Parts: sequence; C-alpha cells; structure tokens
Amino acid sequence: MSPRRRFSGEPERKVKKGTFKRLISNILAHKIRLVLIGFGIIITTFVNIGVSLFIRVIIDDYIAPMLAYEKDKVDYTPLLHAILTFAVILLIGAILSFIYRYMMVKLSNGILRDIREQMFSKMQHFPIRYFDTNKAGDIMSKYTNDLDTFRQVISQSLPETIKGILSFIMIIACMFTLSINLVLVVVFMCTIMFLFTRWTGDRSFKSYRATQKSISDLNTYVEEMVLGSKDVKVYCYEERNIETFSDKNDLWGEAVTRADTLSNMLMPCMNSLGNIMYVFIAFVGGFTLLNNIPNYTIFGTNVLTIGTISSFMTFTKTFTGLIAELSSQVPYIAQSLSGAERIFDLIDTEVEIDNGTYELEKLGDNNWNWKDSVSKKEVPLVGNIVLSNVNFSYEKGKQVLKDINVYADKGQKVALVGATGAGKTTITNLINRFYEVDSGDITYDGIEIKDIKKRDLRDSFAVVLQDVNLFTGTIMENIRYGKLSASDEECISAAKLVYADSFIEMLPDGYNTMITGDAGGLSQGQKQLISIARAAVANPPCLILDEATSSIDTRTEKLVEKGMTELMKGRTVFIIAHRLSTIRDADVIMVMQNGEIIERGDHKTLLEKKGHYYELYTGKVEIS
Repeated sequence: MSPRRRFSGEPERKVKKGTFKRLISNILAHKIRLVLIGFGIIITTFVNIGVSLFIRVIIDDYIAPMLAYEKDKVDYTPLLHAILTFAVILLIGAILSFIYRYMMVKLSNGILRDIREQMFSKMQHFPIRYFDTNKAGDIMSKYTNDLDTFRQVISQSLPETIKGILSFIMIIACMFTLSINLVLVVVFMCTIMFLFTRWTGDRSFKSYRATQKSISDLNTYVEEMVLGSKDVKVYCYEERNIETFSDKNDLWGEAVTRADTLSNMLMPCMNSLGNIMYVFIAFVGGFTLLNNIPNYTIFGTNVLTIGTISSFMTFTKTFTGLIAELSSQVPYIAQSLSGAERIFDLIDTEVEIDNGTYELEKLGDNNWNWKDSVSKKEVPLVGNIVLSNVNFSYEKGKQVLKDINVYADKGQKVALVGATGAGKTTITNLINRFYEVDSGDITYDGIEIKDIKKRDLRDSFAVVLQDVNLFTGTIMENIRYGKLSASDEECISAAKLVYADSFIEMLPDGYNTMITGDAGGLSQGQKQLISIARAAVANPPCLILDEATSSIDTRTEKLVEKGMTELMKGRTVFIIAHRLSTIRDADVIMVMQNGEIIERGDHKTLLEKKGHYYELYTGKVEIS
C-alpha cells in the first residue's frame, strides 16, 4: 500500500493520536526533571510576558507624567529604579531559561537511552520470523533516523511548544485586560492562521511518513550492496547499481522535497499574516484613540491610552511570533511522530511465546536431565528426537513440509539431502522451535518440544551454519560465544579438536587477535573452523550441522572430519549436506524433494535402490 493511500481517512488520525499519547507517557516517567523544567518554563514565560506589560507601565506611569513637568523639575530616579528592578527580573529569567534548557537536554538523552535499551532488549526476544520478514536496513533505520527524529521532538519541539502554548494563554489573558476591541482583530486573524497551520500539519505528517519509508528503503539497499560488494564487482553490476540507487534516491528526494516545502512555506506565510495583523491592530487602536471610542476590557470600559496601544502591539508582535514558532514546530512534530510510530511498532512486536516448563539440568560431563519446573518430574536426556506427521508453511496456503516423519535415536547421525528449497533447513528450524508446526508433533525424549522452555531446548543443541556469523572481539571471545562460562583452556581444547588451533596460533596475537564482525582478515574456511570450535566448546547433547564444511577446502575438510567424528560421538546429529561424500557414514540418510521425504536408508541401502539418491551420488542428477 502506498504512503499516499495510507494517509487518507479517519484511521490515520487515530494512529497519530495514539503515537503522541505514548510519546508523552515516556516523557512523564521522568517526573522530577519535568517538575524542574516546568518551573523554569513558567518563570521564563512570566518574565517574557512582563516585558510587554512593562512597556505600558513605563509609558503611562512614568514617561507620560514626566512630560507634564518642566524639564529641570523632572525626577528620573523612579524611572531608573523601575528599569533596574526589571533588569534584575530579566537576568533571573535568563538564568532559569539556561537551567531548564540544560535539564531538557538531560531529559531527552535519558529518554532516548531508555527507549533504545527497550528496543534492543525487546528485539532479543523476537521470533526468527521477524528477522526473516524485515530487512536489516529497515531495522537499523529505526535505531538511527527514527530515534534521531524522536530526540528532536523531546529536546526541541515539545518544550518550545509547551512554552509557546503557556505564553499564548497568558498573552490572551493580558490582551483581554487591555482591550477587547483589539482582541477581536486578533481572533479574526488567528482563525485564518489556525486553519492554515492545520492544513499544513496534516500534509506534513503524510509527507514525513513517506520520507521515513523512503530513507529506510535507501539504507536497506546500501547495506545490501555493501555486503554484496564482491558479487557486484564479479558480475560488473556497478552501473546497474548506480541506476537503481539513483531511482531510490530520487524517490527520497521527492518525498523530502514535498515535506520540506510545506515546512519552509509555513514560516514566511505565518510571518506575513502576523504583519498584516500588526497593521490592523495599529489602525484599529489609533482609530479608537483619536475618535474617543469606548475601550472595553474584562474590567469594564476605559479610555485607550498610548501606553495600552504600545503594550498591546508588543503583545501582538510576541503573539504572532509565538504562532509562527508553534507553526514551525508542526513539521518537526509530524516527522517525529512518524519516526515514533515506527519505533513503537518495533516495541509492540510480539515476542516469542514460551509456555514450556521443562528445563535442562546438567548433572556432569555428557550427562543431562529434563526437569519439569512445575511437577518436578525428571526425564533423562537421551537425545531421541521424533517428528510425527509434521506439516508446516511459512505463509498460509504455501506448504513447505508435508507429512514429515523422522526418528533420530541417541548417537545417530541423520543426514538430510536434497535440492535447495526442499525443506531441509526448515526441519532443523522446527526442532529448535524457531517456528511452530502447523500440525503434527515433535518430541524430544518423549517430551513434546512445546513443553520444553525454548532457552533450554536450544541450549541442548549446537548449530553450525553455512553462513558464519562472527562478532567484533578476539578469536577467543568468538569461540567462547558457544559457552560464556568456558575457560581459555576449554576454548583452546575445542579449537584443537576441530583443527582450528594450527591457523589461530599463526595469527599475530594468536587467540587474542581482534577481528571485526566480517572478519575480513580470515578466509571463509578459517571462519568456519572458528564456528565449529564454538560448537565444540558448547559440548551439547545434540548437534545440527547445516553445510558445516561447505566453505572448507578438501584438505582442511579431512582434518575437520576427524575432529567432528570425535565431537559427534554419543550425540544425536542432524546433518544437512550438499557434498554427499561427507554423509556416507550417516546412520540414516533422508532424501527430500518438494517438502517430502522420498527416500530413506543408509548410504549402502540407498545406492542399492538406485533411486534418486543413487542419481545424485553418481552425478546423473545434480543437487541444485
């Protein structure tokens, strides 16, 4: 659905209102700072309003009477005292203004820190489906662009808006004490200003929301191209990338131009309307004064004085400045609301549901129990995993797995082979409960996996993926990622077991060598060896090897297989492999096609059948 269509109709205003309410609730959580900020805003507002009232007092109570005296008899002392007194008040107002603005910066940074932590903490418990269906660039955009707009509204737009509204109310009250005649002119012009601001504000929100979406798409595309830079070079895709980026950049440019145009036209238009109102006030005030027309106030009628007109015109100038300032905040608030909405969408994402009660209890080396935290029932962890009549689909109506039956006993190596998209990795995703089955059952030592706590279920597995994920830190820390409590000796032993020790020791700082997330200084095979060492140090009862040796050369593969053989002893192992040579000693090989298991048996039995596995193994049919 396009942004233009999403902005139409009543439902959009409900979303905006709800978002603003949540934004305010986050601010109200910091009560002490808010009280100090509120006190500072009120005092500085009183001081600013006092400037306009002081003009009337100076003219009517000091300057006008002084004009009636002879020049040599004029006493300037009262006037100087009044000016000095007000100067002190202005100084106090300036100091308080600095303090409340400083507190506002502290408040905004504190709120931003809390929300960022809330986002990240919540994201750690999102289901895998969220990351599979949302682009990384879009998620990162919420942490950068959207949070930045969120900061702007808290640190700048909101306090200025509150101060402006408070000043607005106080000025209106003061105006009614000076001249209702002139207030009528203000009301007429303010109605025009309000309608114009509302028209601009509605369109600003729509435009800035489209801007947030376009910059998110742009960030996602840049990230994809950076990660795939090698492929871009290999396939000479540079020119096409430039064209695609240019198109996306143009879409962003159009969206931001539309939004900024509305924002930039608002201030000049409001200033022009304010100047027109200023002229009207001067005309009506002068006409009333010269023609002795009664001046109505909330206290009755009186004679309009020059001091009153001067004070009212000063109020009008401040008043129009406030309207212009408040109007200028509308686009920023609109932009912030669109960013806040995306942030709250992330925070509101449902976390993984986990109603399991069975926990993993380690009794000693290679000895575990399942223990029900409610009934206290204990079941020895053997490693028997059974999938019975399992059906699954990522999207409704598009079935991926059809009536899958798998039986894996303790110590068995179960291999899954087949073309890409056959459903091999999906089976291991279901065993780990990254996704829930549509129908059928999966049991682990006779316990339905939905009754096992997800954290404990996943603790019982070590997973080695085809795509290696290393993290910024030392190699030792990356190996320890498999078991955070592992000692240096345990990490080194794990590396030696999978023959990663030989290349690690050759690095400048050995196990203390620093690497970044992409581990650019290591070969793909070396990265994979670190990943396998990570699984080894975890020392779990079960293993999942998803193309674990696909990125390792043949010589290294033979070394790793020796280590893997030791690692797999006594454990239930699921192996996903394209290299059929790596699964010849598997206890059970399951051949998958279009989400179904079409053949099963050991290597020798399947070759004798001369079915699909035989064709794959002999090269008559290739694994795509």
